[in-house]
Amino acid sequence: MWLWTAIILVAATFGKVGGATMAARWTGQSWRDSLALGVLLNTRGLVELIVLNIGYSLGVFSPTLFTMLVVMALVTTMCTTPALNWLGIQNDSLMKHGTGSKPPQPPVLHL
Repeated sequence: MWLWTAIILVAATFGKVGGATMAARWTGQSWRDSLALGVLLNTRGLVELIVLNIGYSLGVFSPTLFTMLVVMALVTTMCTTPALNWLGIQNDSLMKHGTGSKPPQPPVLHL
């Protein structure tokens, strides 16, 4: 069961991160920003757990498959922050806007 869980996890991660990264690169984003977008889109979290619960209650998934998909959703969500830190994304907005605790406010339009 753990081998299949690992296969599902790897396929889901590479599919989502790879697809989002390639789409972002196609639109002209840098590799770093493209990978960050892919990592952020890989976060599955609450929405996937709700969908999995609905599918399980309707009998779409076996208990084993349900468990594997829940593990995949939890692991991909938990890996988001370490992956962004690895890409150097932590505190990026503070580095761009100085050391203050709040980013600059958007400009106000006067009509």
